[in-house]
Amino acid sequence: MGYKKNNRSRNYSDRRRERGDKSERPERSERRERKHFVSQKDIQENENAIRAFKAKIPLCECCGKQIIDVADAITSKETGNPVHFDCILEKISEREKLGANEKIAYIGQGKFAVLHFENMHDLRKFTIKKTIEWENQDVRSDWRTEMASLYSQIK
Repeated sequence: MGYKKNNRSRNYSDRRRERGDKSERPERSERRERKHFVSQKDIQENENAIRAFKAKIPLCECCGKQIIDVADAITSKETGNPVHFDCILEKISEREKLGANEKIAYIGQGKFAVLHFENMHDLRKFTIKKTIEWENQDVRSDWRTEMASLYSQIK
């Protein structure tokens, strides 16, 4: 199969010549600086938005204490507000009747599971007896969306 030169395979110089651009190609470091330049105003706006979000420290509906690290919080099934991860784990532990060699663990994506271990001293071998879906994957909480958008804007 022969090599065909198409529009995508042309290099920077070919495209520049077609446009009639006689200027020199900027140095790599200059291109990098232009590409990733963030103004001081943008940085200040992002920092102010994050400070405002952190100033609204929510209260856990289960224990009534402040949720200091919102990134570790999980959504309440009833209201959709943030609650302590440990409070939810405790609530699930109260509901589930655990047998010998069983434990409740978070398995990701808003789900918990009842795990059965062959040997409690070797936690590598287990089976999942029951899955408990806590957070609905189809509905994203407003507080989580706000937090994610703020932190993803940090430059």
